[in-house]
Amino acid sequence: MKNCICGRPLTYEDCCGVYHSGKRVAQTAEDLMRSRYSAFVLADVDYIMRTYATETRPNSERNEIKEWAASVMWLGLQIISTKDGTIGDSEGRVKFKALYSEAGKIHEMIEDSFFRFEKGQWFYVNGR
Repeated sequence: MKNCICGRPLTYEDCCGVYHSGKRVAQTAEDLMRSRYSAFVLADVDYIMRTYATETRPNSERNEIKEWAASVMWLGLQIISTKDGTIGDSEGRVKFKALYSEAGKIHEMIEDSFFRFEKGQWFYVNGR
């Protein structure tokens, strides 16, 4: 069995695929973060935009996000830490490191992402 794009030891169909297809919503902030990483790998801008909090959703940057996500080679995801963001929480943080190759150079993106639970699901608010 091949691991999901997000690195979990499940198939894509049993892991991030159920979120991307809309069959289920992420149960934790980490689940949402991992599924968003997978969506970037697949350049699934519809899922990326759908999982942004309304007030921070970059609607005007939709095409740029899709083009950039499709232009880089994603090399892997590492979860550094999580704070809250589980069942019963209203907020959570996930710090992660993602590696990607762009124009022949390897880059490292480290972000501390903030998530909020509302209307029965998690949304990405912002990162720093």
